[in-house]
Amino acid sequence: MAEDIKEFKGPAIYRIKIKGVIDQRYAGHFGDMIISTEKKEEGKTTSMLTGSIKDQAELMGVLNALYNLHLPIVSIQPLDEESGK
Repeated sequence: MAEDIKEFKGPAIYRIKIKGVIDQRYAGHFGDMIISTEKKEEGKTTSMLTGSIKDQAELMGVLNALYNLHLPIVSIQPLDEESGK
């Protein structure tokens, strides 16, 4: 499975999925990342942060901010810049 791990080589676009809602008043904690919210059929809400992360230090800053807000992380996904997927 170690071959599935991708190396962080520099700026990349990420989508970070979180259980619950990120209040817009905390948007400054996440730089230029866009906050979106999705309500599932079963009534559960998830939020997503999508945007460019320049390096590991910035990624850790975002993850620490989520931790400090007690928001559980569901997934962290690097996206292809051209397709956004």
